Amino acid sequence: MNLKADKVKESTVHLSGFGVGGTGFFVAPDKIATNFHVIEKYTTGPITAKLGHKETIWPVEGVVAFDIEYDIAILKVKGKGISLPLGDNDTLQIGEFISVVGFPAPENRYKVTKGVVEKIRNSDKRFQTTAEVYPGNSGSPVLNSKGEVIGIHYGHNPGNSPVNAIKTLLTGATSTESLEQWQKGKVVRAYFYFKDGRKKFYNRNYKGAIDDFNQAIELNPDNAETYRHRAQAKAESGDLKGAVEDYNQVIKLNPNDTEIYAYRGRAKADLGDHAGAIEDFTQMIKLKPNDPSRYYKSRGAEKESLDDHIGAIEDYTQAIKLKPDDPSGYNSRAWTKKHIGDYKGAIDDWTQVIKLTPDDVNAYYTRADAKISLGDYAGAIEDCDHIIKLKPDDAVQAYIRRGDTKQNLGDYVGAIEDYNQLMEIDPGFAYYGIIGRGRAKSNLGEHVGAIEDFTHAIKLRPEQATAYNARGLTKVALEDYAGAIADYNKAIELAPKYAKAYHNRGKAKEALGQLEAAKIDFEKAKELDPDAKN
Repeated sequence: MNLKADKVKESTVHLSGFGVGGTGFFVAPDKIATNFHVIEKYTTGPITAKLGHKETIWPVEGVVAFDIEYDIAILKVKGKGISLPLGDNDTLQIGEFISVVGFPAPENRYKVTKGVVEKIRNSDKRFQTTAEVYPGNSGSPVLNSKGEVIGIHYGHNPGNSPVNAIKTLLTGATSTESLEQWQKGKVVRAYFYFKDGRKKFYNRNYKGAIDDFNQAIELNPDNAETYRHRAQAKAESGDLKGAVEDYNQVIKLNPNDTEIYAYRGRAKADLGDHAGAIEDFTQMIKLKPNDPSRYYKSRGAEKESLDDHIGAIEDYTQAIKLKPDDPSGYNSRAWTKKHIGDYKGAIDDWTQVIKLTPDDVNAYYTRADAKISLGDYAGAIEDCDHIIKLKPDDAVQAYIRRGDTKQNLGDYVGAIEDYNQLMEIDPGFAYYGIIGRGRAKSNLGEHVGAIEDFTHAIKLRPEQATAYNARGLTKVALEDYAGAIADYNKAIELAPKYAKAYHNRGKAKEALGQLEAAKIDFEKAKELDPDAKN
């Protein structure tokens, strides 16, 4: 069909008098469909509907029906026009050719734009097209190849409401309200509060937003979208319990709003109601959303919180099957495997993450840690080498890990080089570099130099018990048992549950022949850490 044919031109009108221009089209001899947001800006004065190719004008008498959710309004006009045939959304398919006709700004001239249906939302049949549209196309009819209306354009994401919503409004369109009367109605006033609240929400004024949403709900308690936004505002302001209650109300009012289970699930998770969150994410999976993998991952995380590690791994595995090129599924599964001691499995998963995202330094870090747990120090050093190559100026943690790992391999000189390098890159990490270097020197037998480093570390971070403990060990190597005990005393003062400090103090006392005192320290160390050895 040629959409520039007279019938389409005779049925599509430019609306003016609302503050901004918009498009409308005849759906009955005396009724025009347009967007709710086109007419909401009305203040005073006459409203007209005009054809684009000739001076035919219809005065708008008022509103006969509207649907805020679908952004549709049906206007009554004085006189009669030619109606466009209304199609059926149930037959709409992705890839179907469509045309959008209207009066895009700034010229406000009649224009036909072609495209195809790109997406159809299951929950409410809104759809997205590839047609290029502009301000002024609001209220434009979307036509199929037969010239039938299949939707009305309103904006973006997805941008078009289904024609069946227009049909529903027409069946109930019996009386006409003037625009002045219409704007005074509770539902419309509630919308204005909702709109103000939404602006405040986006400006992070959550208290102001909640106040506006409260007013909107008082005027129109049956609007699910207002509860949804109030729930989000409550969640952002820390009222998670209130958010869950509002999400409950959304589900009662609009059970087809599938995404709401995900929102409620996240709120429950933040509240610590992991079992409730699992129920919601399970519901999301049952509803077969466009991307079920994300909800398997969310459910897996909640199972992990309940120590159901096997169940978590099963969910992450399912997410990976659905989206094998998404590194986040492998990463989540790797963390769970590491948590249960399956370091090899964790390494395999982080290796897959690295294959998918070769520049992901975090994956190298976590894989290096897992390799260290397996005793694969050479492999861990290789991962640290990669990190340093990828981010040479931001690799402090890599130098720390590599230095510590070199010590595990007995390469104390190489470790000292790494600790020196990390202090050069970021002096803010000097404490860690000096502590590591002190231990390496001690292992090399350079005990005096080691004590100097530990003393320097204590000056930098006097609240750290580990530095005192390390210096105490080095003093023992120099047979300064009294000095070592003084350091262990300080370490225990700073960290009363520091089992190693008690054990080490016991050894120093034992060397001085203080056997009863040593026994007490060994028993305390055992109490704090059953694995502590005498």
